[in-house]
Amino acid sequence: MKICYINPTNNIRRPIAELANILAQEGHQISIMYPESKDCPTKNWIANETIKNSRINVIPIKSWYFTPLRYSFPNFWQLLKETKKAFQNNDKIHIWEYYYPLSVIPSLYAAFSKRQKDKIILTTDGFVGYSYLPKKPWWLVPAFKMYTQFFARFLFKIPRQMTTYGHSMLKYAKKAGVQMSKMQVIPTGIHLDRFENVDRKKIEGLRKEFNIEDEKVILFVGMLTERKGVNKVLQVSQQLLQEGQEIKTLLVGDAHGENNYLNMIEPEFKDKIIFTGGRKEIPEFMHLADVLFLPSEGEGLPGAVMEAMASGLPVVATKEGCTPDLIEDEKEGFLVGDGDYLKKVKNLLNSDELRLDVSSKAQEKIKKFEWGNIKKKYQEIYNN
Repeated sequence: MKICYINPTNNIRRPIAELANILAQEGHQISIMYPESKDCPTKNWIANETIKNSRINVIPIKSWYFTPLRYSFPNFWQLLKETKKAFQNNDKIHIWEYYYPLSVIPSLYAAFSKRQKDKIILTTDGFVGYSYLPKKPWWLVPAFKMYTQFFARFLFKIPRQMTTYGHSMLKYAKKAGVQMSKMQVIPTGIHLDRFENVDRKKIEGLRKEFNIEDEKVILFVGMLTERKGVNKVLQVSQQLLQEGQEIKTLLVGDAHGENNYLNMIEPEFKDKIIFTGGRKEIPEFMHLADVLFLPSEGEGLPGAVMEAMASGLPVVATKEGCTPDLIEDEKEGFLVGDGDYLKKVKNLLNSDELRLDVSSKAQEKIKKFEWGNIKKKYQEIYNN
């Protein structure tokens, strides 16, 4: 089968890269179309590197990257040309997201042909303005809702099939105007072996690099943005340090531009709260840490949480997006609504028994998300 994935951002989404590699290894002809701009940092983004092989045909679209919104605006004529070729040469066009320019054009192209409509599948990890409600800038939520009401509802009618990552997202899909009969829940997968079998020498190397001795380690993995809750990570970490807790906090990820969060750290804690930058040793960081802390304001099915569960690393996260599909509060981890992040993080740090209990339950739960199981669900919709 010939499948073209439409990736909406410069950074290739992990599910697209991993699914594309799995299917390519099984003999399918896979291509990935994505925007490309030198202004968008992709250094250390592992998914971008994994698709650069002979099994996958990459189709970069020259784009202009708008930093404030982290959107890439593609060259319209090149995108239209490549979209036409993609529909001519593929059996399925799998489009990720509905609110990025690169995703909209292929959807509209398919709208003018019943035959082309049958080729497309639309996947979204959330519904902006409904499941994701950013506080800043103030106009973003009403703008998202207007987009959904006046345009996205039309886009939702185009594909015969739509998917989202978790059952927690279905209520938002309904509010956003999706015809529920075409919606399926298919989560992203994970390669468990990558996080179960790690290089112990690399872990010790990280301990030396960040001068970690007897301290407990709080880990954050993600982009350094307000949406990911970086300010809450810094706030909780400094509260714990002020209380005399022996901890170090490692924040793994890149800022798109200058890292202004450095100014939020008190001078006496500069060596206790460390921004590592983008790194490739995510499995080793997961095994080094004692708690993964992800206080996001918006998530789909967070890959960092899945990776932590596979590594046996206890999680404290926001009850957000499809995270409840992964974690039942106080069972496989801890979820916070409007409650106290500090209390949950502290409880885990101070109890070896609690961490061990949560770890074992999380490792058992995450097994059903292994790619060997998940790929079959994608193959079913491709074959229908």
